Amino acid sequence: MMKQLKVCLHKKNAHTLERNEHGKWLLDGKIITQEKAINELVEAVQDLGYWCQVAKDVLPKEDFEMVQESYEYHED
Repeated sequence: MMKQLKVCLHKKNAHTLERNEHGKWLLDGKIITQEKAINELVEAVQDLGYWCQVAKDVLPKEDFEMVQESYEYHED
């Protein structure tokens, strides 16, 4: 079983990102892929201006590294 996560995104058209105990990602109650979840998180935290701290606080190390890679890709 995985640790459950719930993050309030505070962004347009996406309010709550969750990961359930089975590792499924949900955006506002609808199942999404992990890649989509990471992209939503990156967009939300970019909008808020503190993406690094938020992602580091809520994600396991390997997932946080994926967020950093995705963020760096979008920066180019």
